[in-house]
Amino acid sequence: MSGPVGVSREPVLIVDDEKFFQELLVKILGQEGYDVTVARSGQEALKAFHGGRFRVVVLDLVLPDLMGTDVLTRLKEMDQDVAVIMVTAYASLESAIEALQAGAYDYIRKPIVREDLLRSVERAFERQRLTVENKILIQQLKMRLEEVKSLGREKEEIFRILDEGLVVLENNGKIIDLNPKAEQLLGWQDRPASEGGFLPPEFPLPEGFFEAVSGSARQPIRATVSFQNSRSENKVIDLVGLSMDLGPDSPRYLLGLRDITEIKALERRREEFLTIITHDLRTPLTSMKGFIELLMNEKDDSDQTVKDYLRIIDSESDRMIALISDLLDLDRIDSDKLKLDLSPIVLSEMLTYGIKSMEGIGRQKDVVLRLSIRGESDALVFMGDKKRFLQILINLYSNAIRFSPRGGAVDTIASLDNGHVVVEIQDEGPGVPAEERERIFDKYHQVGQTSPERAIGSGLGLAIVRKIVELHGGNIRIENREDKQGSRFIMELPVSVKGVD
Repeated sequence: MSGPVGVSREPVLIVDDEKFFQELLVKILGQEGYDVTVARSGQEALKAFHGGRFRVVVLDLVLPDLMGTDVLTRLKEMDQDVAVIMVTAYASLESAIEALQAGAYDYIRKPIVREDLLRSVERAFERQRLTVENKILIQQLKMRLEEVKSLGREKEEIFRILDEGLVVLENNGKIIDLNPKAEQLLGWQDRPASEGGFLPPEFPLPEGFFEAVSGSARQPIRATVSFQNSRSENKVIDLVGLSMDLGPDSPRYLLGLRDITEIKALERRREEFLTIITHDLRTPLTSMKGFIELLMNEKDDSDQTVKDYLRIIDSESDRMIALISDLLDLDRIDSDKLKLDLSPIVLSEMLTYGIKSMEGIGRQKDVVLRLSIRGESDALVFMGDKKRFLQILINLYSNAIRFSPRGGAVDTIASLDNGHVVVEIQDEGPGVPAEERERIFDKYHQVGQTSPERAIGSGLGLAIVRKIVELHGGNIRIENREDKQGSRFIMELPVSVKGVD
Protein backbone atom coordinates (compact mmCIF):
# COMPACT_ATOMS: atom_id res chain seq x y z
CA MET A 1 0.00 0.00 0.00
CA SER A 2 1.55 3.35 -1.01
CA GLY A 3 0.67 6.71 -2.38
CA PRO A 4 -0.94 9.88 -1.05
CA VAL A 5 -4.11 9.58 0.98
CA GLY A 6 -6.67 12.31 1.69
CA VAL A 7 -6.51 16.06 1.23
CA SER A 8 -3.07 17.62 1.61
CA ARG A 9 -2.26 19.87 4.52
CA GLU A 10 1.23 18.76 5.49
CA PRO A 11 2.97 15.74 3.92
CA VAL A 12 3.94 12.91 6.27
CA LEU A 13 5.87 9.75 5.33
CA ILE A 14 4.88 6.58 7.23
CA VAL A 15 7.45 3.75 7.18
CA ASP A 16 6.07 0.45 8.55
CA ASP A 17 5.83 -3.08 7.16
CA GLU A 18 2.78 -4.13 9.21
CA LYS A 19 -0.46 -3.61 7.33
CA PHE A 20 -2.49 -3.04 10.51
CA PHE A 21 -0.28 -0.19 11.71
CA GLN A 22 -0.06 1.27 8.20
CA GLU A 23 -3.84 1.53 8.04
CA LEU A 24 -4.10 2.80 11.62
CA LEU A 25 -1.57 5.59 11.12
CA VAL A 26 -3.07 6.58 7.77
CA LYS A 27 -6.53 6.74 9.32
CA ILE A 28 -5.46 8.83 12.34
CA LEU A 29 -3.36 11.31 10.38
CA GLY A 30 -5.69 11.37 7.40
CA GLN A 31 -8.62 12.38 9.58
CA GLU A 32 -6.58 15.39 10.68
CA GLY A 33 -5.99 16.44 7.07
CA TYR A 34 -2.37 15.33 6.69
CA ASP A 35 -1.16 14.15 3.28
CA VAL A 36 0.06 10.65 4.17
CA THR A 37 2.40 8.49 2.07
CA VAL A 38 3.22 4.92 3.19
CA ALA A 39 6.49 3.05 2.60
CA ARG A 40 6.70 -0.65 3.51
CA SER A 41 10.51 -0.96 3.75
CA GLY A 42 13.62 1.07 4.38
CA GLN A 43 14.62 1.20 0.71
CA GLU A 44 11.11 2.25 -0.33
CA ALA A 45 11.22 5.01 2.29
CA LEU A 46 14.58 6.33 1.05
CA LYS A 47 13.31 6.36 -2.52
CA ALA A 48 10.15 8.24 -1.55
CA PHE A 49 12.14 10.72 0.54
CA HIS A 50 14.37 11.63 -2.44
CA GLY A 51 11.47 13.67 -3.81
CA GLY A 52 12.05 16.29 -1.12
CA ARG A 53 8.39 16.57 -0.04
CA PHE A 54 8.63 15.29 3.49
CA ARG A 55 9.68 17.22 6.57
CA VAL A 56 8.26 14.69 9.04
CA VAL A 57 8.74 10.90 8.93
CA VAL A 58 7.09 8.34 11.24
CA LEU A 59 9.56 5.43 11.17
CA ASP A 60 9.22 1.91 12.61
CA LEU A 61 12.35 0.77 14.43
CA VAL A 62 12.33 -2.73 12.90
CA LEU A 63 11.87 -3.10 9.11
CA PRO A 64 12.23 -6.14 6.85
CA ASP A 65 15.32 -4.90 5.00
CA LEU A 66 16.98 -2.26 7.20
CA MET A 67 16.98 -1.26 10.84
CA GLY A 68 15.09 1.95 11.48
CA THR A 69 18.26 3.50 12.93
CA ASP A 70 20.07 2.92 9.61
CA VAL A 71 17.20 4.55 7.72
CA LEU A 72 17.32 7.44 10.20
CA THR A 73 21.03 7.99 9.53
CA ARG A 74 20.53 8.04 5.76
CA LEU A 75 17.52 10.36 6.01
CA LYS A 76 19.63 12.77 8.09
CA GLU A 77 22.36 12.62 5.44
CA MET A 78 19.83 13.70 2.82
CA ASP A 79 18.20 16.36 5.02
CA GLN A 80 19.69 17.04 8.44
CA ASP A 81 16.58 19.01 9.46
CA VAL A 82 14.03 16.23 8.85
CA ALA A 83 12.05 15.38 12.01
CA VAL A 84 11.93 11.59 12.47
CA ILE A 85 9.50 10.05 14.96
CA MET A 86 10.53 6.51 15.87
CA VAL A 87 7.84 3.89 16.51
CA THR A 88 8.82 1.04 18.80
CA ALA A 89 7.45 -1.74 20.95
CA TYR A 90 8.43 -2.08 24.62
CA ALA A 91 11.05 -4.66 23.89
CA SER A 92 12.97 -2.09 21.79
CA LEU A 93 12.81 0.77 24.29
CA GLU A 94 16.56 0.95 24.77
CA SER A 95 17.13 1.03 21.01
CA ALA A 96 14.58 3.82 20.71
CA ILE A 97 16.51 5.90 23.23
CA GLU A 98 19.68 5.30 21.22
CA ALA A 99 17.80 6.52 18.16
CA LEU A 100 16.86 9.72 20.00
CA GLN A 101 20.51 10.27 20.81
CA ALA A 102 21.34 9.65 17.14
CA GLY A 103 19.03 12.45 16.02
CA ALA A 104 15.43 11.22 16.10
CA TYR A 105 13.06 13.95 17.21
CA ASP A 106 10.75 11.76 19.31
CA TYR A 107 9.46 8.23 19.75
CA ILE A 108 6.10 6.64 20.41
CA ARG A 109 5.34 3.10 21.49
CA LYS A 110 3.05 0.47 20.11
CA PRO A 111 0.14 0.09 20.58
CA ILE A 112 -0.34 3.54 19.09
CA VAL A 113 -2.33 6.05 21.13
CA ARG A 114 -4.06 8.55 18.85
CA GLU A 115 -3.40 11.58 21.06
CA ASP A 116 0.30 10.71 21.46
CA LEU A 117 0.76 10.31 17.70
CA LEU A 118 -1.01 13.57 16.80
CA ARG A 119 0.80 15.50 19.52
CA SER A 120 4.19 14.20 18.39
CA VAL A 121 3.53 14.94 14.70
CA GLU A 122 2.24 18.42 15.50
CA ARG A 123 5.31 19.22 17.58
CA ALA A 124 7.57 17.83 14.87
CA PHE A 125 6.13 20.26 12.34
CA GLU A 126 6.51 23.09 14.85
CA ARG A 127 10.17 22.10 15.32
CA GLN A 128 10.61 22.15 11.57
CA ARG A 129 9.07 25.59 11.37
CA LEU A 130 11.46 26.94 14.00
CA THR A 131 14.43 25.35 12.22
CA VAL A 132 13.46 26.98 8.93
CA GLU A 133 13.00 30.33 10.66
CA ASN A 134 16.44 30.01 12.21
CA LYS A 135 18.01 29.36 8.81
CA ILE A 136 16.13 32.32 7.40
CA LEU A 137 17.53 34.44 10.23
CA ILE A 138 21.10 33.50 9.28
CA GLN A 139 20.41 34.38 5.65
CA GLN A 140 18.88 37.67 6.72
CA LEU A 141 21.96 38.47 8.78
CA LYS A 142 24.17 37.82 5.75
CA MET A 143 22.05 40.16 3.64
CA ARG A 144 22.02 42.84 6.33
CA LEU A 145 25.82 42.67 6.52
CA GLU A 146 26.01 43.86 2.90
CA GLU A 147 23.39 46.53 3.46
CA VAL A 148 24.45 47.93 6.82
CA LYS A 149 27.15 50.25 5.35
CA SER A 150 24.62 52.18 3.26
CA LEU A 151 21.39 51.90 5.22
CA GLY A 152 21.42 55.34 6.86
CA ARG A 153 17.97 56.12 8.21
CA GLU A 154 16.60 52.87 6.77
CA LYS A 155 19.15 50.98 8.90
CA GLU A 156 17.79 52.58 12.04
CA GLU A 157 14.25 51.53 11.17
CA ILE A 158 15.27 47.96 10.41
CA PHE A 159 17.19 47.78 13.68
CA ARG A 160 14.16 49.05 15.55
CA ILE A 161 11.60 46.57 14.23
CA LEU A 162 13.71 43.38 14.22
CA ASP A 163 12.66 40.75 16.74
CA GLU A 164 16.27 39.53 17.09
CA GLY A 165 18.99 41.44 18.85
CA LEU A 166 21.64 43.04 16.63
CA VAL A 167 24.86 44.59 17.90
CA VAL A 168 27.56 46.31 15.82
CA LEU A 169 30.88 46.49 17.66
CA GLU A 170 34.62 46.83 17.29
CA ASN A 171 37.04 43.99 17.93
CA ASN A 172 37.82 45.36 21.41
CA GLY A 173 34.17 44.88 22.39
CA LYS A 174 33.15 48.56 22.13
CA ILE A 175 29.55 48.83 20.95
CA ILE A 176 28.91 51.05 17.93
CA ASP A 177 25.18 50.42 17.63
CA LEU A 178 22.51 48.06 18.90
CA ASN A 179 18.77 47.69 18.44
CA PRO A 180 16.01 47.70 21.10
CA LYS A 181 15.81 43.89 21.17
CA ALA A 182 19.51 43.67 21.98
CA GLU A 183 19.04 46.25 24.73
CA GLN A 184 16.24 44.11 26.18
CA LEU A 185 18.34 40.93 26.13
CA LEU A 186 21.27 42.73 27.77
CA GLY A 187 18.93 44.34 30.32
CA TRP A 188 19.80 47.86 29.15
CA GLN A 189 16.30 49.27 28.61
CA ASP A 190 16.81 51.94 31.28
CA ARG A 191 20.36 52.87 30.28
CA PRO A 192 20.76 56.33 28.66
CA ALA A 193 21.56 55.99 24.95
CA SER A 194 24.40 58.52 25.30
CA GLU A 195 26.43 56.20 27.51
CA GLY A 196 27.66 53.98 24.67
CA GLY A 197 29.83 51.32 26.28
CA PHE A 198 31.18 47.80 25.87
CA LEU A 199 29.67 44.36 26.00
CA PRO A 200 29.07 43.70 29.71
CA PRO A 201 31.61 41.43 31.43
CA GLU A 202 28.79 39.06 32.42
CA PHE A 203 28.17 38.41 28.70
CA PRO A 204 30.67 35.55 28.18
CA LEU A 205 31.84 35.65 24.57
CA PRO A 206 33.62 32.37 23.82
CA GLU A 207 37.40 32.62 23.85
CA GLY A 208 38.74 33.46 20.40
CA PHE A 209 35.26 34.27 19.06
CA PHE A 210 36.24 37.44 17.19
CA GLU A 211 39.32 35.73 15.72
CA ALA A 212 37.10 32.92 14.44
CA VAL A 213 34.67 35.41 12.91
CA SER A 214 37.52 37.31 11.23
CA GLY A 215 38.90 34.15 9.68
CA SER A 216 35.57 32.68 8.60
CA ALA A 217 35.57 34.06 5.04
CA ARG A 218 32.37 36.01 5.82
CA GLN A 219 30.59 32.87 6.97
CA PRO A 220 28.57 33.10 10.21
CA ILE A 221 30.15 31.74 13.39
CA ARG A 222 27.68 30.44 15.96
CA ALA A 223 27.87 29.85 19.69
CA THR A 224 25.54 29.49 22.67
CA VAL A 225 26.16 31.62 25.76
CA SER A 226 24.45 31.72 29.16
CA PHE A 227 24.52 34.78 31.40
CA GLN A 228 22.58 36.88 33.88
CA ASN A 229 21.91 40.35 32.48
CA SER A 230 21.90 43.64 34.40
CA ARG A 231 18.22 43.11 35.28
CA SER A 232 19.08 39.78 36.98
CA GLU A 233 17.38 37.77 34.22
CA ASN A 234 18.99 34.44 33.36
CA LYS A 235 19.28 34.16 29.59
CA VAL A 236 20.52 31.58 27.11
CA ILE A 237 21.45 33.26 23.81
CA ASP A 238 22.01 31.77 20.37
CA LEU A 239 24.86 33.95 19.10
CA VAL A 240 25.72 34.51 15.43
CA GLY A 241 28.81 36.54 14.51
CA LEU A 242 29.66 38.03 11.10
CA SER A 243 32.61 40.13 10.00
CA MET A 244 31.62 43.45 8.41
CA ASP A 245 34.93 43.55 6.43
CA LEU A 246 35.52 47.32 6.50
CA GLY A 247 39.24 46.91 6.09
CA PRO A 248 42.13 45.86 8.36
CA ASP A 249 42.30 49.25 10.06
CA SER A 250 38.67 49.31 11.24
CA PRO A 251 37.43 45.77 11.83
CA ARG A 252 33.83 45.60 12.98
CA TYR A 253 31.49 42.76 13.73
CA LEU A 254 27.76 42.19 13.60
CA LEU A 255 26.36 40.01 16.36
CA GLY A 256 22.93 38.45 16.13
CA LEU A 257 21.35 37.57 19.49
CA ARG A 258 18.38 35.23 19.72
CA ASP A 259 16.78 34.37 23.05
CA ILE A 260 16.51 30.56 23.33
CA THR A 261 16.01 30.43 27.10
CA GLU A 262 12.58 28.79 26.82
CA ILE A 263 13.77 26.33 24.18
CA LYS A 264 16.63 25.22 26.43
CA ALA A 265 14.20 24.83 29.34
CA LEU A 266 12.05 22.54 27.17
CA GLU A 267 15.13 20.53 26.21
CA ARG A 268 16.04 20.11 29.90
CA ARG A 269 12.55 18.82 30.67
CA ARG A 270 12.87 16.38 27.76
CA GLU A 271 16.20 15.13 29.11
CA GLU A 272 14.67 14.74 32.57
CA PHE A 273 11.84 12.74 31.02
CA LEU A 274 14.32 10.45 29.27
CA THR A 275 16.11 9.96 32.59
CA ILE A 276 12.84 8.86 34.18
CA ILE A 277 12.08 6.54 31.26
CA THR A 278 15.51 4.87 31.35
CA HIS A 279 15.68 4.44 35.10
CA ASP A 280 12.53 4.86 37.18
CA LEU A 281 10.09 3.24 34.75
CA ARG A 282 12.46 0.48 33.67
CA THR A 283 12.90 -0.80 37.24
CA PRO A 284 9.23 -1.65 37.98
CA LEU A 285 8.75 -2.97 34.43
CA THR A 286 11.71 -5.31 34.85
CA SER A 287 10.39 -6.46 38.23
CA MET A 288 6.91 -7.10 36.82
CA LYS A 289 8.32 -8.99 33.84
CA GLY A 290 10.41 -11.17 36.14
CA PHE A 291 7.49 -12.15 38.36
CA ILE A 292 5.25 -12.78 35.35
CA GLU A 293 7.86 -15.21 34.00
CA LEU A 294 8.03 -16.90 37.39
CA LEU A 295 4.25 -17.31 37.38
CA MET A 296 4.32 -18.73 33.86
CA ASN A 297 6.96 -21.30 34.88
CA GLU A 298 5.60 -21.97 38.40
CA LYS A 299 5.27 -25.69 39.03
CA ASP A 300 4.19 -25.27 42.65
CA ASP A 301 0.42 -24.98 42.82
CA SER A 302 0.59 -22.96 46.05
CA ASP A 303 -2.09 -20.28 45.99
CA GLN A 304 -0.02 -18.24 48.45
CA THR A 305 2.96 -18.14 46.08
CA VAL A 306 0.76 -16.90 43.25
CA LYS A 307 -0.84 -14.32 45.54
CA ASP A 308 2.56 -13.06 46.69
CA TYR A 309 3.78 -12.63 43.11
CA LEU A 310 0.56 -10.93 42.03
CA ARG A 311 0.75 -8.59 45.02
CA ILE A 312 4.23 -7.48 43.97
CA ILE A 313 3.10 -6.97 40.36
CA ASP A 314 0.12 -4.94 41.59
CA SER A 315 2.40 -2.81 43.77
CA GLU A 316 4.82 -2.17 40.91
CA SER A 317 1.89 -1.22 38.64
CA ASP A 318 0.68 1.31 41.22
CA ARG A 319 4.20 2.69 41.40
CA MET A 320 4.33 3.20 37.63
CA ILE A 321 0.91 4.86 37.56
CA ALA A 322 1.91 7.22 40.38
CA LEU A 323 5.17 8.10 38.63
CA ILE A 324 3.44 8.85 35.32
CA SER A 325 0.86 11.01 37.13
CA ASP A 326 3.68 12.92 38.86
CA LEU A 327 5.42 13.50 35.52
CA LEU A 328 2.23 14.82 33.93
CA ASP A 329 1.49 17.11 36.89
CA LEU A 330 5.02 18.47 36.91
CA ASP A 331 4.89 19.18 33.18
CA ARG A 332 1.57 21.03 33.58
CA ILE A 333 3.00 23.12 36.41
CA ASP A 334 6.29 23.91 34.64
CA SER A 335 4.44 24.97 31.49
CA ASP A 336 1.86 27.05 33.44
CA LYS A 337 -0.98 24.82 32.25
CA LEU A 338 -2.18 23.79 35.71
CA LYS A 339 -5.25 25.83 36.63
CA LEU A 340 -6.78 25.79 40.10
CA ASP A 341 -10.52 25.36 40.65
CA LEU A 342 -10.85 27.55 43.75
CA SER A 343 -13.62 27.29 46.31
CA PRO A 344 -13.84 27.76 50.11
CA ILE A 345 -12.24 24.82 51.92
CA VAL A 346 -12.91 23.93 55.56
CA LEU A 347 -9.46 22.76 56.65
CA SER A 348 -10.64 20.34 59.35
CA GLU A 349 -12.90 18.51 56.89
CA MET A 350 -10.13 18.12 54.30
CA LEU A 351 -7.61 16.92 56.89
CA THR A 352 -10.11 14.37 58.24
CA TYR A 353 -10.79 13.10 54.71
CA GLY A 354 -7.07 12.92 53.91
CA ILE A 355 -6.29 10.94 57.06
CA LYS A 356 -9.17 8.52 56.37
CA SER A 357 -7.80 8.00 52.86
CA MET A 358 -4.37 7.03 54.22
CA GLU A 359 -5.43 4.88 57.20
CA GLY A 360 -5.13 1.65 55.19
CA ILE A 361 -1.52 2.40 54.22
CA GLY A 362 -0.84 3.42 57.82
CA ARG A 363 -2.14 0.09 59.12
CA GLN A 364 0.22 -1.78 56.78
CA LYS A 365 3.13 -0.06 58.54
CA ASP A 366 1.45 -0.11 61.98
CA VAL A 367 1.55 3.71 61.93
CA VAL A 368 -1.36 5.66 63.45
CA LEU A 369 -2.48 9.03 62.02
CA ARG A 370 -3.77 11.60 64.51
CA LEU A 371 -5.38 15.05 64.06
CA SER A 372 -5.42 18.02 66.41
CA ILE A 373 -7.37 21.24 65.70
CA ARG A 374 -6.27 24.29 67.67
CA GLY A 375 -8.87 27.05 67.91
CA GLU A 376 -12.25 27.31 66.22
CA SER A 377 -12.46 25.03 63.19
CA ASP A 378 -14.89 27.48 61.51
CA ALA A 379 -12.04 30.00 61.35
CA LEU A 380 -9.76 27.60 59.51
CA VAL A 381 -11.14 28.24 56.05
CA PHE A 382 -9.22 29.21 52.93
CA MET A 383 -9.70 29.40 49.17
CA GLY A 384 -8.23 26.38 47.44
CA ASP A 385 -8.57 23.62 44.90
CA LYS A 386 -9.92 20.60 46.82
CA LYS A 387 -8.49 18.03 44.42
CA ARG A 388 -5.01 19.58 44.43
CA PHE A 389 -5.02 20.18 48.20
CA LEU A 390 -5.87 16.51 48.73
CA GLN A 391 -2.95 15.68 46.43
CA ILE A 392 -0.69 17.71 48.76
CA LEU A 393 -1.96 15.80 51.80
CA ILE A 394 -1.59 12.38 50.16
CA ASN A 395 2.02 13.17 49.22
CA LEU A 396 2.91 14.45 52.69
CA TYR A 397 1.16 11.58 54.51
CA SER A 398 2.71 8.96 52.21
CA ASN A 399 6.13 10.47 52.87
CA ALA A 400 5.55 10.58 56.66
CA ILE A 401 4.28 6.98 56.83
CA ARG A 402 7.11 5.66 54.67
CA PHE A 403 9.79 7.18 56.90
CA SER A 404 8.09 6.39 60.23
CA PRO A 405 9.12 3.32 62.22
CA ARG A 406 6.62 0.53 62.81
CA GLY A 407 4.42 1.35 65.78
CA GLY A 408 5.00 5.06 65.27
CA ALA A 409 2.57 7.93 64.79
CA VAL A 410 2.01 10.78 62.32
CA ASP A 411 0.51 13.87 63.97
CA THR A 412 -1.34 16.64 62.11
CA ILE A 413 -1.82 19.97 63.89
CA ALA A 414 -4.01 22.68 62.35
CA SER A 415 -4.07 26.26 63.63
CA LEU A 416 -4.54 29.91 62.68
CA ASP A 417 -1.58 32.29 62.77
CA ASN A 418 -1.35 35.88 61.54
CA GLY A 419 -3.94 35.55 58.75
CA HIS A 420 -2.77 32.11 57.62
CA VAL A 421 -4.06 28.61 58.22
CA VAL A 422 -1.11 26.52 59.35
CA VAL A 423 -0.83 22.75 58.88
CA GLU A 424 1.97 20.82 60.59
CA ILE A 425 2.51 17.16 59.70
CA GLN A 426 4.95 15.48 62.08
CA ASP A 427 6.51 12.02 61.81
CA GLU A 428 8.83 10.00 64.04
CA GLY A 429 11.36 9.14 61.36
CA PRO A 430 15.11 9.80 61.34
CA GLY A 431 14.77 13.50 60.54
CA VAL A 432 16.49 15.45 57.75
CA PRO A 433 20.02 16.92 58.00
CA ALA A 434 20.09 20.73 57.90
CA GLU A 435 21.99 20.81 54.60
CA GLU A 436 19.26 18.67 52.94
CA ARG A 437 16.18 20.59 54.08
CA GLU A 438 16.00 23.08 51.21
CA ARG A 439 17.06 20.61 48.52
CA ILE A 440 14.40 18.14 49.62
CA PHE A 441 11.87 20.08 47.52
CA ASP A 442 14.01 19.89 44.35
CA LYS A 443 12.99 17.60 41.51
CA TYR A 444 14.51 14.09 41.66
CA HIS A 445 16.25 14.79 44.97
CA GLN A 446 15.99 12.16 47.67
CA VAL A 447 17.57 12.17 51.11
CA GLY A 448 20.09 9.35 51.59
CA GLN A 449 18.15 6.10 51.90
CA THR A 450 18.80 3.40 54.50
CA SER A 451 16.43 0.65 53.36
CA PRO A 452 14.79 -0.56 50.14
CA GLU A 453 11.38 0.29 51.62
CA ARG A 454 12.29 3.97 51.67
CA ALA A 455 13.79 4.05 48.17
CA ILE A 456 10.55 3.64 46.28
CA GLY A 457 9.83 7.34 45.73
CA SER A 458 10.33 9.09 42.41
CA GLY A 459 11.83 12.26 43.86
CA LEU A 460 8.98 14.29 42.33
CA GLY A 461 6.31 14.29 45.05
CA LEU A 462 7.70 17.05 47.26
CA ALA A 463 8.61 19.21 44.25
CA ILE A 464 4.97 18.99 43.14
CA VAL A 465 3.76 19.72 46.68
CA ARG A 466 5.78 22.95 46.89
CA LYS A 467 4.65 24.15 43.47
CA ILE A 468 0.95 23.52 44.26
CA VAL A 469 1.28 25.24 47.64
CA GLU A 470 2.88 28.25 45.93
CA LEU A 471 0.08 28.32 43.35
CA HIS A 472 -2.28 28.71 46.35
CA GLY A 473 -0.26 31.71 47.51
CA GLY A 474 1.30 29.80 50.39
CA ASN A 475 4.64 28.35 51.41
CA ILE A 476 5.98 25.12 52.87
CA ARG A 477 9.17 24.22 54.74
CA ILE A 478 10.62 21.31 56.68
CA GLU A 479 12.16 21.30 60.15
CA ASN A 480 13.30 18.63 62.57
CA ARG A 481 11.07 18.08 65.61
CA GLU A 482 12.22 19.56 68.91
CA ASP A 483 10.24 17.26 71.23
CA LYS A 484 11.51 13.98 69.77
CA GLN A 485 13.15 12.41 66.74
CA GLY A 486 11.35 13.11 63.49
CA SER A 487 10.54 15.74 60.89
CA ARG A 488 7.70 18.19 60.56
CA PHE A 489 6.40 19.81 57.37
CA ILE A 490 4.91 23.25 58.04
CA MET A 491 2.48 24.58 55.40
CA GLU A 492 0.98 28.08 55.52
CA LEU A 493 -1.95 29.20 53.33
CA PRO A 494 -3.59 32.62 53.36
CA VAL A 495 -7.07 32.89 54.88
CA SER A 496 -9.50 34.28 52.32
CA VAL A 497 -12.89 33.77 54.01
CA LYS A 498 -13.99 33.28 57.62
CA GLY A 499 -16.92 31.05 57.08
CA VAL A 500 -18.82 28.93 54.62
CA ASP A 501 -22.55 29.09 54.04
